[in-house]
Amino acid sequence: MITHVVALPKGLTQLSLAALPRERWRNGKGWTRPVAQGGPAGAPSWRVSLAEITEAAPFSAFPGMDRTTVLVDGGPVSLVAPHQQWALSERGDRAHYGGELSLHNTAPERDTLFWNVMTARGRVSASVHLLHGALALPEQGHSLVWVLRGGYTLAGQPLPGLIHLGPQEGLHWRGGQHKLMLRATEPDSLLLHTLLTE
Repeated sequence: MITHVVALPKGLTQLSLAALPRERWRNGKGWTRPVAQGGPAGAPSWRVSLAEITEAAPFSAFPGMDRTTVLVDGGPVSLVAPHQQWALSERGDRAHYGGELSLHNTAPERDTLFWNVMTARGRVSASVHLLHGALALPEQGHSLVWVLRGGYTLAGQPLPGLIHLGPQEGLHWRGGQHKLMLRATEPDSLLLHTLLTE
């Protein structure tokens, strides 16, 4: 559960799985929880979401978008394209592919949660990394962080206290001059960091 202990600076939003609304996939075969997006309302230039996978299903097509899919819970599950396949079994396993690719997922052994990043090709770039230790939030771009395991604290100016994050919680930082630092609170903590730049 997110602990609201301090007022957040402008540009910083706390996230939790429980608070994100669920929406049907475009093809009606699954559920997604929008996390953040940028660009025009009808045609975003980037989008990050959490997708729930409970059965074998085709992925929706998003021509002109580059996609990165990261396993954050459950599995194992495979993503299958005509001439390529990705086996995702551990938290942090990922696949990178074009949104126009004909793709489907196999039935997972356990209900699965994916972190999905989509960016307009040639307009927005996405960097997706796993971290075990500290992270200084970049001053430029959009940073989205998600706790996969363990816990983290956020500190820095102008926060008068610590913000605590646990599994299935995260942050959206829109960049700025504030110096904000995330630090692990447990030895096996694992954090997913996505940086979007135009």
